[in-house]
Amino acid sequence: MSHNVILALAVTALVAGCASPLEKEAPDTTPENPTAVLETHLVSDGIKGFLPFDGTTRSWTRPDMHREDTTFKGTGTFSKYLVGTNDSSRIERLDRKVIWTLDAKEKAYTECPLKGCVGPVAERPQEKKPEPTPEKEKAPECEMKVASSAFTVKPTGQKKAINGFDTDEYQVAWVVTLQDPKARKTVSTLAVELWTTPLTPALKEATAVEQAYAKALALEIVGIVAPPDQTQVVPAAAGRMIDAYLTQMLGTKEKSAFLKAGKELEKVKGYPVLTVLTWDMRGDACAEQQAAADADGSSARASIPTSAGDVLSSVTDYFVKKKTDETMKEAAGKPILSFTTEVKSHRIESVRDSKFAPPAGFRKVERK
Repeated sequence: MSHNVILALAVTALVAGCASPLEKEAPDTTPENPTAVLETHLVSDGIKGFLPFDGTTRSWTRPDMHREDTTFKGTGTFSKYLVGTNDSSRIERLDRKVIWTLDAKEKAYTECPLKGCVGPVAERPQEKKPEPTPEKEKAPECEMKVASSAFTVKPTGQKKAINGFDTDEYQVAWVVTLQDPKARKTVSTLAVELWTTPLTPALKEATAVEQAYAKALALEIVGIVAPPDQTQVVPAAAGRMIDAYLTQMLGTKEKSAFLKAGKELEKVKGYPVLTVLTWDMRGDACAEQQAAADADGSSARASIPTSAGDVLSSVTDYFVKKKTDETMKEAAGKPILSFTTEVKSHRIESVRDSKFAPPAGFRKVERK
């Protein structure tokens, strides 16, 4: 074979090698099974305009397993820079009594028992120090109580198609009057623009699977049967933010009375597809106490949402310290909370079993 022919073959082989695609992953051949698939999108201006955020949650549920993927990002000038975009994935397997938390960026996962991992044990047991004598709880300088509560639901007659759902609009208002010992009043107003759709056979099938899983999980974790689901007019994330904010203003007993009044919201019928919620409090009840809380930032710290892996908790103090007179003036005209949640899709789909296990290329790491 001539030198030129050998050289030509070598060049051809080199070019072919460079042009060949990277080795492809093996095709997913795991079985497909019916799965309830839900995608929701939520947007919030945060508390008084602080730490606004945007998130998308996708979940896949079967009677004995559940996966939830969340993308969460800050949308404000500072939260966009400090929080960025955060992705998280969590898989719960009742059949294997295990929880996997995935880190797509690092291609790694951690594993815990279904009831949760036990915290790390110290190498050397610490000496048990005598517990200090507990101080008596100081009575709050000013205590508000629920003076009245009114709840109304009005169908507007408006109809529209949202993400393939035929919906009807309801206007929901929940007004609670709080009063302090000096008879000063503060009025809490929760207003909800709610678009609901009837529970079609397809929706019933999807929600039935999710309820079956929720009951099985409750039975596995705490040994009780979960109560049937109620229509959730106030999204869970918004409810946690309201609860945290009220902690700074009401005692435990009064806060329970306040939230108990909201049980009337369960009277709303239909499946919520789009919920636009605003909540505010106006008045001068316990004005001195609230002013003091605002001055040291305690109400802001307690009001930050802690969902999506407590992404925001680490930057809360930054925002409290950086509040300026101009920022506070801008926030003064805003409601305490505005929150929108929208169901993008909810149905039964055929999903491969691999969705409920760490990907083959992921490595197992120990919890920190």
